[in-house]
Amino acid sequence: MKFLPTSFRLSRKLLIIAAGVLVLTGASGAAAIFVGRDVLLGPSTETVSGAACTTVTTVRLEQDGQQWLRKYVRSDATDGEVRVKTALRVAGAVSNAEDADLYQIILIDAAGPEYRADMRGRAIGAEVLFARDPSAVPGMSAPFVARYTDGVPAANGEFYGERKELSLDEIKTIVTAMKERADCIDPNAVETAASGHGAAKEEGGHGTEGEHAAAEGTHEVASSGH
Repeated sequence: MKFLPTSFRLSRKLLIIAAGVLVLTGASGAAAIFVGRDVLLGPSTETVSGAACTTVTTVRLEQDGQQWLRKYVRSDATDGEVRVKTALRVAGAVSNAEDADLYQIILIDAAGPEYRADMRGRAIGAEVLFARDPSAVPGMSAPFVARYTDGVPAANGEFYGERKELSLDEIKTIVTAMKERADCIDPNAVETAASGHGAAKEEGGHGTEGEHAAAEGTHEVASSGH
């Protein structure tokens, strides 16, 4: 058997042909390395619409004759922009399903606190406020407020990065581009339905905590600078 000499080199023309055959025969993985996954397949769903999330609890508050709905959710998204997109997606889903004057979505990390009273400050990875009529809500001058803490969470689920707030134009661009508009998974939904206890009954007996949360909500909306 004869071997090719060590000095043998493929011509430029043969290299081009070989590369073409490689791409045409389904070498998407190799191609993705050179030109990028997003160019070939488009951005991932998570990049556009946010990550998967789980509902922690939903609280309805009556504030000066208005109905405020606050929803706490968990997500293991490590990217700040993905977290705020997740919160925006959930705000849209909740506002389409529930009637309220103000919607507030608070996103915490999967390793974040267990008790609602602790889901504040550094525990918040992203937060969205939405009001269809912002002029009717004290402290709101625009339909949306969306902010997040940049950087990955610490081991205990707390966030220590830079606090960023999106402009209305940025929010509009994100919401318009969303392909997925699903709410978070509610692990208690089936259990609640089977037990025959409604959400209103579950929230009963927590008047003191609800009043405290309402005071928090007033401070949070006012402190947003809107």
